Amino acid sequence: MDIVINLLIWAHLIALVAGGSNSVVMPMIGARLPSAPAETRAALFAMGLAMAQVGKIAMGVLLVTGPLALWLKYGGFGGMNAWFWVKMALIVVMLVSIVSGGIAFKRASGGEMAALERAELFGKVTLVAALGVVLAAIFAFG
Repeated sequence: MDIVINLLIWAHLIALVAGGSNSVVMPMIGARLPSAPAETRAALFAMGLAMAQVGKIAMGVLLVTGPLALWLKYGGFGGMNAWFWVKMALIVVMLVSIVSGGIAFKRASGGEMAALERAELFGKVTLVAALGVVLAAIFAFG
């Protein structure tokens, strides 16, 4: 069973890296969009939408592997400390922010450039929440 748990944790960490890459790449894309020529803007939006797809898949993997590894290793949520619940609350913040930011970015890609500012704000919220999730996980699981 240890091998299964280790593979789940490995997949969880790979998904964390894949999803976390959005926190680095998307602000760089967003910063270039307002002043980019039309053809460059189209390419930047395409890259951003592709990154968003990677993020969705990564979040799905995280939402499956995390609870499954927790259940297999610890027998469920019972006995989890306060840091674990802080982590869970921050994951909820991330989910809301990711969905809201994705909607705003999609609107911006359709020409509603004012939505780009909202997407950037949600991206910052997601980044701060993600940093908190990692910190809380360290304190929750050691």
